[in-house]
Amino acid sequence: MAVQTDFTALKEKINQSSGACFVLCDSNSYQFCYDIFCQQVGKIINPIVVNTGEEHKNIETCIFIWQKLIEYEAAKDSLLINLGGGAISDLGAFAAATYKRGIAYINVPTTLLAMVDAAIGGKNGINFNQYKNIIGTILLPEFVVIYTPFLQTLAPVQIKNGYVEMFKHALLQGASETENLIVACKETYKPNLEDIIKSISFKEKITSTDLQEKSIRKILNLGHTVGHAIEYAAQKNKQIILHGHAVALGIISSLKLSVLKCGFSPIQSQNIITFLQSHYPTEFWMKAAEKEVLSALIHDKKNNHRQVNMVLLEDFGRPVYNVVCSTAEIQSQLPWN
Repeated sequence: MAVQTDFTALKEKINQSSGACFVLCDSNSYQFCYDIFCQQVGKIINPIVVNTGEEHKNIETCIFIWQKLIEYEAAKDSLLINLGGGAISDLGAFAAATYKRGIAYINVPTTLLAMVDAAIGGKNGINFNQYKNIIGTILLPEFVVIYTPFLQTLAPVQIKNGYVEMFKHALLQGASETENLIVACKETYKPNLEDIIKSISFKEKITSTDLQEKSIRKILNLGHTVGHAIEYAAQKNKQIILHGHAVALGIISSLKLSVLKCGFSPIQSQNIITFLQSHYPTEFWMKAAEKEVLSALIHDKKNNHRQVNMVLLEDFGRPVYNVVCSTAEIQSQLPWN
C-alpha cells in the first residue's frame, strides 16, 4: 500500500478507471472537504453522503451505502473513495470489501486520527450492539492520499484526538520518539507533514509484515482494549467521548499494568501518565460506568477463551502482546482508580 502526499496518482486512477467512481462522505466532510477534493481531482465525482459520528458506523448506514451503489449501478470495476475521518475510512472500506465481494477503494482521510491510523493498514468494519468494530474484514486500499490542508478545517479538539495515535506509535518505537512528541505537543498542536509521515511509516512497517494480525501487528492495540471499553460505556450511558481521548485513557491503564506485570519503570510510567492526564482527563461519568467498562472488556476482539489480552510495555520501544490480565487487575489500574 502506497501513501501519496498529493492528488496526482488519484487523478490518474480516476481518469483511467473503466468503472464509475464514487466519493463517500459524512455530512461534515461533505460540507468542508468535498469541494476541495473535486477541485484537486479536476472533476465532480458522485457523492454518497451519510450522517456524521461513530454512532452511525453501523449496519444500517452500510445498507444505505450498498443501496446507493446498486442505485447508481456500481459494478465490479467501480471505485469507492472514502473522504472523511476514521469512521468513514472504516465504514467505506467495509462497504467496498463486501459489495459484489469486493470493489477497489482509496482512502482520503480528512482528520489527523484517520491519517495516522484508520486509513492505514486495511482494517475496516462497523460497530454492532454497541461493540466497537466487532464486524469487519481486512482489505488494503489501492493507496492513501494524505493532504494536510484538510487539517485546517478541524477544531483543535480533533487535532488532539489524532495526536493520541501518534503518541501510541512513539511509545512503541522508543524513548526519544516519545520525548520528541511530548515536546511537540507542549509547543503546539499543529502537526507537520514530516511527523505525520513518520507515524504512518511506522504503522505501515508493522502492518506490512503481519496484515492479518497474527503476531506483531497486535502491538498497535496498545491502549485500545480499555479505550474501546470506555467508548462502549460512553455510548451505553449516552455520553460523548472521542476515540483519541478514550485511547489516551486506555494507554494510562496499560502503563499502570505495565509497571505491575512487565517491570516498566514506575517513574517513567508516572511521567507519561501525568502528561496524558493533563491533556486527556477522566470525566465525571466514568467511575459510575465502571461496570459497563469491565463488561465490555470480555467482548474485546483480541480475547481468547474469555481471557483479556493486553498490549503492555517492558520499556519504551519494547511492547509485549497477548499479556493475559484478569478483570480484577484491570479494574485496579483503570485511569480513575
